[in-house]
Amino acid sequence: MIAATTLSEAFGHCYLTDPERCRPYEVPERGLPGYSSGVLLPDTPEQVWQALEIANREGLSYVLSAGRTGLVEAQRPQGEVVLSLERLREVKAFRLADGRGCEFAPGIGIDEARRQLLAWWTHQGRPELAGATVIAEAGLAVDALNELLGAVGRMFPMEMGSTATASVGACVANASAGANAVCYGTAAHMAAAAWGYWGDASEAGPCSAGGWTRPAVDELAIDSMRLPPAWGLAGSQGVFGLITRVELRTQAIPQSREGVLLAVDGMPEAMALLSLARAEFGNGIEEFEFLSRSAVELVLRRRGGDVRLPFDATPDLPYLVLLQIRSDREDETLAERLYAFCSGAGGIDDRRIGYAPLPALKKIRHSVTEASNLELRALGGGRLSFDTATPVARFGAYLHKLATELRRIRPDVQLIDFGHAGVGGAHLHLLGSADRSVAADAAELTRCVINITLDADGTFSAEHGVGPKWADEMLSCTPAARLQELAARKRRYDPRLVLQPRSFGFDRLLKV
Repeated sequence: MIAATTLSEAFGHCYLTDPERCRPYEVPERGLPGYSSGVLLPDTPEQVWQALEIANREGLSYVLSAGRTGLVEAQRPQGEVVLSLERLREVKAFRLADGRGCEFAPGIGIDEARRQLLAWWTHQGRPELAGATVIAEAGLAVDALNELLGAVGRMFPMEMGSTATASVGACVANASAGANAVCYGTAAHMAAAAWGYWGDASEAGPCSAGGWTRPAVDELAIDSMRLPPAWGLAGSQGVFGLITRVELRTQAIPQSREGVLLAVDGMPEAMALLSLARAEFGNGIEEFEFLSRSAVELVLRRRGGDVRLPFDATPDLPYLVLLQIRSDREDETLAERLYAFCSGAGGIDDRRIGYAPLPALKKIRHSVTEASNLELRALGGGRLSFDTATPVARFGAYLHKLATELRRIRPDVQLIDFGHAGVGGAHLHLLGSADRSVAADAAELTRCVINITLDADGTFSAEHGVGPKWADEMLSCTPAARLQELAARKRRYDPRLVLQPRSFGFDRLLKV
């Protein structure tokens, strides 16, 4: 009651306590619902500071809410106040590499800002846009930002199934990867700077992860169990502080893109194909995604009216990969070059090459999670979800071993595996049946996934974060020195456990 009174007095209509209005913030897209003592929706960055100052003074804790689509329960409150920055969605400025900029008035809508940006660029004589950045508040949706940038042929290259709800600040804070991380890196790498507040309400920033450099094939490309101290707020998953504003690097929208769906004998063969593709296309590879046959069959079964495979006869092979390439040259015939590679150096038979417009190919890939949700509800046997990554050099063998061991433990479980093969990232859904819930063997299946992932020098928390879901595993599997370093940073920046107190097991770690 003290929290409700204090926050209501300080924020008025920005603090919700009505159960009906709070419920959407308590029920994530995946996982069990939670319960909150209220929902706080600041209108300004200054109110974010005020919220943190009050929490430190009154002993309150916040659970952060963004798209609510994560896998690790970080957005599910267990009595805490929910804090959402969704109202901080203004675009502030567009800047050229030489310092010239287009400033946007407070409260401007995206459509008006888009017209203003195009007019400004035209008035400037349509200068070179390489190195251009955009400054926006953290709550701006990825799709809205790209609608603005498209006016001048630029983009914020964050591609995932939830870009309509995903906010730029949350993506940077979570170091989200997405389908084209193989080309552009994570959202943390796409941010030139981030500003906000540490958990103790002191100012933070500018923070930066630096630009993307593709790691060696024997190194992890994505790993949200590691929070590099030099990155500051970027990639920190909101456990040390809050991002309120970001400056994002923009990329040119390619002059052309082509994609193809390829049927392969297994993931080791797929990763060998990626190596050959790198030799041919270099940094022109924009996506290299994979779908298991079980994932494809699930999509066709649950979403068959919306999608179709681009083959005369569906190849009876265990995996499909989506290879997408780009070009900044207007005169390049990408389709011919892609086909020449697939049928030549790639050694792929024509019957295993599926051509279709890119939106149709992407729809197959982005339908997997929704199809899994439908299957889950239909079967009622529960689901275990994992977000793992290994070095690219080990990825193919890793998936093969994982599938073999999981089927040995539970032959009846549906293993739906798909994800970002280009950076060694896999999303794993294990679905039970109405006759036998997956919960019956959840502990053994989870331990199997974690052990095999760690044995492959991988991470069981690739891009969705750690959250409370993996807190136990984080505490038990992480070297003591790294846990001590994380605890020291938490004590430095958020000593009163104001932000995400249960994520990473900080509520227990700081008691040690």
